[in-house]
Amino acid sequence: MPEMNPVKPIAFFLSLIFSGVIFVGNGLAKPESGVGTTQQWAVVNGFRSAHFGMNERDLIKAIKKDFDVGKKQITRQVHPNEKTITLGIKVSKLLPESGPAKIFYILGFKSRRLIHINVVWGRPVMKDPNAEAVVATANQLRNHFVQKKYQKEGFALNAQMGEGIILVFQGKDRKGRAARLLLSNPKLEGDKKAGENIALTLSYIKKPEYPDVYRIKAGDF
Repeated sequence: MPEMNPVKPIAFFLSLIFSGVIFVGNGLAKPESGVGTTQQWAVVNGFRSAHFGMNERDLIKAIKKDFDVGKKQITRQVHPNEKTITLGIKVSKLLPESGPAKIFYILGFKSRRLIHINVVWGRPVMKDPNAEAVVATANQLRNHFVQKKYQKEGFALNAQMGEGIILVFQGKDRKGRAARLLLSNPKLEGDKKAGENIALTLSYIKKPEYPDVYRIKAGDF
C-alpha cells in the first residue's frame, strides 16, 4: 500500500452529523463477492466494548471499562437537526505515537441505541497537531483494516474525493456495517505551515445508507 505524504493538501469537511457522511457505492453487493487480503470477513460491530445496539446506560459502562472514564467526564449533546445523542470523551493515546484523540458515540433518534462512532485525531483535538504522526496513524489503520475481507461494493483505498480530500479506507462487512477512514489537511487562509489543520476521522457505522436520524415526514408541511 502506498504511504501518504502529509505535506500534500488533503482536506474534507469534518462533521459529526450523518448528512455529511460520504459513502462510495450505495448498492448492495453479494456477501460472497468480497475483497481483502484474507478470506476472513471483517466484523464491524462497534469499537472495543461499545457495540451497536447498546443503550446509553450500557454504553457509559463500556466507556468506563475501555478507558476508565467516569460519567462526569463524558460530554452529552443532542444534535439540533438530527436529534441524535452524542457522548464524547478525550483519550490520551489509542495507538503508539498517535497523540490524543476524541471519541464520539452517537445514539439514534428513534432507537436511542448506538449506531455510529467517530474517533478523531489532529486539529479538532490538538491546537498544533503533529502531521507526520497523524498520517502515520492513518497508514497504520488502513493496513490493519485491509487484512480482512469486505464487500466489493463501496470498497475504497486512498481514494481522492475532490481537491484535498482522501478516503484512506472504506469497507462494509457482510451485514453492511461500515468502517471508514478520512484524512484531511486543509490549507486555509493564514496557515503558517503545511499540516497545521490536519485531521483524521475513523468511523464505524451500523447502517450507512439508512441512518436513524430525525427527518420531516412527507405531508407534514
